[in-house]
Amino acid sequence: MATLTIRNLDETVKRRLQVRAALNGRSMEAEAREALSEFVVSSPASVEPEEDLGTAIRKRFAALGGVELQIPPRLNPVEETAQDRPGEITPKEGLGTAIHNLFAPLGGVELKIPPRRKSHRQIPTFE
Repeated sequence: MATLTIRNLDETVKRRLQVRAALNGRSMEAEAREALSEFVVSSPASVEPEEDLGTAIRKRFAALGGVELQIPPRLNPVEETAQDRPGEITPKEGLGTAIHNLFAPLGGVELKIPPRRKSHRQIPTFE
């Protein structure tokens, strides 16, 4: 048997538990045990959260309207472009470029990437 200690219980809750226990002819401890057992049995045990992150984001931005992205087919870009333009190997627009073009009119964020520091370590060669 396990023991449970409940601290900082509101005085009103304690009084109601005492009254309920007296009406049912039990001790306060037995009444609390019965109430907890009923609650645990009647409530559904859910291990998974009610909604995942994707659903929460969709709900948050639903009022702004949806966006339909044209997702390009998953083909090897080299093979695809080699058939379209012989001699020229440039990949077609990917998903990242499609997202960039979609949000470009809203303005972008220019990130300044600092130049890499030169390391005092030698770069290994695998010869």
